[in-house]
Amino acid sequence: MDSLDKFLEVIGRLRDPKDGCPWDRVQTHKSIRGHLVEECAELLETIDAEDPDHMREELGDVLMHLALHARMEEEKGNFTFDDVVREITEKLVRRHPHVFGQAHADDSDDVLKIWVDVKKKEKADKGVKVSDNFFENIPPALSALRLGREVAKKLPESVKAEGYALAENSGDASAAAGAEIFKAVEKCVASGQEPEGALRDCISLMRKAYENERRKV
Repeated sequence: MDSLDKFLEVIGRLRDPKDGCPWDRVQTHKSIRGHLVEECAELLETIDAEDPDHMREELGDVLMHLALHARMEEEKGNFTFDDVVREITEKLVRRHPHVFGQAHADDSDDVLKIWVDVKKKEKADKGVKVSDNFFENIPPALSALRLGREVAKKLPESVKAEGYALAENSGDASAAAGAEIFKAVEKCVASGQEPEGALRDCISLMRKAYENERRKV
């Protein structure tokens, strides 16, 4: 038995209604969703700290949650962890025809165009209508910084200029402050930086400065 099979066997035993863990077997998707967010945040912290040992541990914690959610659906007869793995594998192959098929890509811009085209075809094949409204096509779960990144990348300059004017002349201090943040996001996009990561990198340096100051005391 390999490590993945053993891992899934342990997850199944924890969920066993007769002799499983009293805590694990009563959990639901909703009851542990907050824990998943926490584990993802802890994983991000190890990435920021460039700490591979703790990263390995936190990746395992995130994987545990993915397996638990899949196990809950397996118990309902909906799908298994293997189904999840198979579907994402097929999706990766389908969305990388420049690697696994005959398409060609010279750079990351070509790859993104291929990715978008494949996603549109997937939706069309499923009969899902693709809206021409830019904001309706942005995933709703994006953080404000990642949402800003999408807007900065794709919204016409004339629209952004009007948005700036509306924010700065609204008399709303929050909107005006947001306009300044958006300008920083635009700078990140222009220089090829990811705003969320850039802010986290800056905060990591702030933490380092704080710890240096504490050592002086």
